[in-house]
Amino acid sequence: NAYTFLEYVNMRLIMVLDEDSNFSGDSEAADRTVRTNRTGNAAYVQVTFTMGAQYQPNPLSGGLIPLDSVRSGRGTFIGDTDLDHVCDVWDTASSGDPIGLTSIAGLTGTKQTFLDLTENQPCAPKSQMCISPASVPDQFVSFNIPLGFEVFDNQASSSLENNIFVDMVINALDTDPSTGGTAGPTPNQGNDPMQMKTTLTASIPIVAGGINIFCDGITAKTDLKDVANADIIVGSANSLDELSRLRIIQDIASTNLAEVASQPVDSDSIEAGLMTLVLKG
Repeated sequence: NAYTFLEYVNMRLIMVLDEDSNFSGDSEAADRTVRTNRTGNAAYVQVTFTMGAQYQPNPLSGGLIPLDSVRSGRGTFIGDTDLDHVCDVWDTASSGDPIGLTSIAGLTGTKQTFLDLTENQPCAPKSQMCISPASVPDQFVSFNIPLGFEVFDNQASSSLENNIFVDMVINALDTDPSTGGTAGPTPNQGNDPMQMKTTLTASIPIVAGGINIFCDGITAKTDLKDVANADIIVGSANSLDELSRLRIIQDIASTNLAEVASQPVDSDSIEAGLMTLVLKG
């Protein structure tokens, strides 16, 4: 109802790769397949929720989501996981400073590298990190938390043992006059009843197929001979009996591009100049 503070809380895991548009060899390679390398990918978690129509961000006390309250980590149980103040670090970091889950070795990189992947590539989602909204006219809130680099790599588990945890404060104002508030109040002079504050704690497991990936590319090749047989039928036929009397040159598909001698082709059909390529696969 209208008095519900938070609802429809959702989380998404997002990975952004370093786009490799030319596939020049610096990529993951398999048999006749080349795919963008995932090394150094940027990882973040997106938290979304809605608020009741009578609630608006608190302009004081750090805004709707105080950045120093945002913590995140990776582990099996939240009680056993070190949660890092990732947004507090992000907000004060310069372009060359490390960001990410500092409690897990090897997952950090510079803020500028993270921005180059998530905002500066044409294929990137261009999602801004750790932005507490000043207003929510549609009551929908989306908040992105930078986790670092390669956070999801080799972590997918069907037993749900690897999870991303998020813990943060939601700080709003009740603007409904019937509950003591007024349009656009400020929480001072002892107006504490108009403040609504809660801690949002949530988790999402890292599973195969459960990560949204941007800037991924793949190219593959195959030869016709590998997937189909090709015949040439000379002439035309109106029945199976007529077809059986036509000249059929079988299994012509080949990857051998060496020059071969031409050969004459004739047919019992009056339309001997008509040749039909038949692909069977």
